[in-house]
Amino acid sequence: MDLSRITVLCFAASYAVALGLEALALVRRRGGGQLSATLSGGRRWGTLGFTVAGLFAHFVYLSLQASKAATPLSSPADWCLIAGAVLAAIYLAMSLTHSRWAVGLFLLPIVLALVGLSQTASSEPFAPERASRFWGMTHGWLLVAAAASVSVGFVAGLMYLLQSWRLRRRLPASEGITLPSLEWLEGASSRSLALSVWLTAGGFLSGLVLSRLNRGAEVDYLLWTDPVVITSAALLGWLLAAVVFRWVYPPARTGRKVAYLTVTAFGFMAITLVSLVFWGPTHGMAPPSAGNRGDVGSARDRQEVRFDGEPATLVVGVTLVPTSHRRLTSPAHRSLVNNPHRGTARG
Repeated sequence: MDLSRITVLCFAASYAVALGLEALALVRRRGGGQLSATLSGGRRWGTLGFTVAGLFAHFVYLSLQASKAATPLSSPADWCLIAGAVLAAIYLAMSLTHSRWAVGLFLLPIVLALVGLSQTASSEPFAPERASRFWGMTHGWLLVAAAASVSVGFVAGLMYLLQSWRLRRRLPASEGITLPSLEWLEGASSRSLALSVWLTAGGFLSGLVLSRLNRGAEVDYLLWTDPVVITSAALLGWLLAAVVFRWVYPPARTGRKVAYLTVTAFGFMAITLVSLVFWGPTHGMAPPSAGNRGDVGSARDRQEVRFDGEPATLVVGVTLVPTSHRRLTSPAHRSLVNNPHRGTARG
């Protein structure tokens, strides 16, 4: 299958079909009877199938656009498509976890509107400096929010384990220390885990775009050798695995298993923060350009010579630059300019 032939129409049509299938739920609610029973069975799987197909085509299209542009995903049209993809992903997640909620009737029209708006918005990318600043701020703030969300889940998980341990042993509550109920802590841990996935994924993907902006032209740059990138990918992988595990194994959605998942997620985040402390100053930095290495004739490339007792500066391999502003009019001076190796190097 040639993925390069994917167009906006491909995923827009998929979302439109998914919206139509969501609207068919109204037939069941209003008409009832045999028709509703027939439709309800295949409607859910059809909606999920077309949404997954649309999201796949959507992300492939964005990846192709990013690989072609010198300033990837940095135009108003690209940002409309990114916003549409995020909302479509949110709709898919909510459809998997809350199948009875009719969120598609409200989210999918917005997704289609954003996709349509991208076709009329400007596709001219912003200046590289402005785009890099935007993606850098997005990358940083999303990861900061993800770290805060994981930390909140970790605290809620610890309090859940402590409260559960106390209740199982029928120990009285410590005087002056009141912990929330198990139900509240369980809900807080679950919400924190789900939010952490979205924030970490957003921070990681925006980091990939930022890396493409800043270092995409470097042939010898290997993104996956960066320790911060490796540990961030491990954190995102664990969070995704935890969410999938809770989805396919319902007992993991309640009780101490949720607390264990949030505590483990905090461990992965701690490893990421440690890597950021040690390798953070060089994370994502481009090597110094020729302009940053010093102007031609820097201190290490200069040698001092003398013209009949007058100091001058010899720039190795470039030219001979006199220190004074007087013109070299004497034969000795002209001879040394034409043959700088006759100068006597000092220092």
